[in-house]
Amino acid sequence: MGEGLGKGKFLMKFSILVPAYNEEQSISSCLNSLVSLHYTDKEIIVIDDASADHTIQNIERFLDKGVILVRREKNGGRAAALNSGLHMATGDVIITTDADTVVPADWLHRFKPHFERPGVVAAGGAYQAQNKDKPLANATSILDQILNGVFRKSLVPNKLSGVNSAIRRDALLDLGGFNEHSWWSEDSELGWKLSRIGKVVYDPNNIVSTHYPDTWSGIWKRKFYWGYAMGLKFRERMSFNVKLWIRPLTFIALFSSLLTFLATIPYGTRVYSVPGLISLLLLSSLTLLYLPLGAIVIARTGDSASLKTLSALTLLPLVREFAYVYGMYLGFCKGRVGSIRPSWKEK
Repeated sequence: MGEGLGKGKFLMKFSILVPAYNEEQSISSCLNSLVSLHYTDKEIIVIDDASADHTIQNIERFLDKGVILVRREKNGGRAAALNSGLHMATGDVIITTDADTVVPADWLHRFKPHFERPGVVAAGGAYQAQNKDKPLANATSILDQILNGVFRKSLVPNKLSGVNSAIRRDALLDLGGFNEHSWWSEDSELGWKLSRIGKVVYDPNNIVSTHYPDTWSGIWKRKFYWGYAMGLKFRERMSFNVKLWIRPLTFIALFSSLLTFLATIPYGTRVYSVPGLISLLLLSSLTLLYLPLGAIVIARTGDSASLKTLSALTLLPLVREFAYVYGMYLGFCKGRVGSIRPSWKEK
């Protein structure tokens, strides 16, 4: 840690790690935002994971602005790229983001106060869609703002995300860095490990803008892969966490009550009314509930939303959660590490 500056304040250096794979379309916007940050003591390390496009050439345009380029000869996935950058980093705090992400100018100043508090080893921030002009991407972004902002990530066990996280370097090294075998869930696994040795905090007001999937297939694939990775973790006999069971148990209850309702219809309202009411309430919690909450988010942010965005918001939670739970089931029952690529998005 840096020298004390009085009243518990510290001179703090940040190392920003940006893993990149075939990001020629977005890396320049990302680096423009990073070199414009209003913070002096920082280093920006971009790790190219053997890209096959013009990503490296675009990164090289920023080398005279202090950006450090690390080139990997073999593609190894996001966690492997992050570890390559970690070996080069000299900061007190390691920050991770994605190459298709744009950060606000005061990004590091928002992180700094968290690490001036005793016992804090990591801090996670929020994210929203950069491509809000796409209805599905905007609806997904609004849904994430509901889950991460309104509920403050209370429904999920992890406060870190790879696109917007800060971790004390010494704590990260003590844990062995990023787990290169944790397919599609290296950020979640790291958050759980860090929470055992110190405080992991979440700041919903520290928001970055990133690229979201804008097709139903893209949304399905991303949630499916995350669920698949979580299923693999369950198979490893991961320590019990009740929040990890909220999603699968909700779906088990929904489908069980729905099947019971359909099977008991011939026996009259006295029999089928209870399972019917339960399935209706659970289904509403995954569909209609998000319309008024989405309207609140839109009003708070001042963004405009089309009718397509709002209509997608009624179906989106159901699709995403089903993809996640289905992926978790397959990962737990039939999954094996290596059957899906490491955590790069679809390229």
